[in-house]
Amino acid sequence: MSNLTISLDEKTKERFTRFCDDVGLSASSVINVYINTVVRENRIPFIIEGPRRPNAETVAAMREGERIAADPDAPTYTDLDQLWRDLAE
Repeated sequence: MSNLTISLDEKTKERFTRFCDDVGLSASSVINVYINTVVRENRIPFIIEGPRRPNAETVAAMREGERIAADPDAPTYTDLDQLWRDLAE
């Protein structure tokens, strides 16, 4: 077994470690998977994506939607034309 030392800024290291935790692997395992795949395929082979996280604007919109859905006084529509008229006001 051999060691490989890499340098990362602290913030990148924290984000990478968090990603590894999210996908259930250690940082060393992820790097080993990557290196072995590069060697086997002789190319940069793939993208590993973690769970998608909504941005702040999307989170705010989701909360607003939940608030509106829970509000018994929020307007409801059975007629699309009336909805468009109300939106135009």
